[in-house]
Amino acid sequence: MSQFTIESIPGKQEGTRILKMTGQFTMGSVFDFQSIMRSGTDPVTIVDLTDVPYMDSASLGAIMGLHVYTQKNGRRYGLVGVTDRLRTLFQVGGVENLLVIYPTLEAAESALASTKAATPA
Repeated sequence: MSQFTIESIPGKQEGTRILKMTGQFTMGSVFDFQSIMRSGTDPVTIVDLTDVPYMDSASLGAIMGLHVYTQKNGRRYGLVGVTDRLRTLFQVGGVENLLVIYPTLEAAESALASTKAATPA
């Protein structure tokens, strides 16, 4: 099992940051994710889940926390790289239609940079 990492990288558009996550996202990583997510000042955060093969319910709660945090603070976010396994977790959790999900990083950057209110793809 590989170690979970979060890399914060600037996006192509000014004011966008990408949180590139790698490894299994579980309860042990939730506080790190929340700290990194809340520490940014960029108006747009894109969470790249391409290399996340598994999430538990605690990490799903952290993703929902991102959703609420951005809503309360007038920011936008998008999830990319959502695998079928993660999408199933979102469906079973009843949150798939609440989350802002884009098919690719490029689609997320383009949509979030060009709109005031993000709409899921």
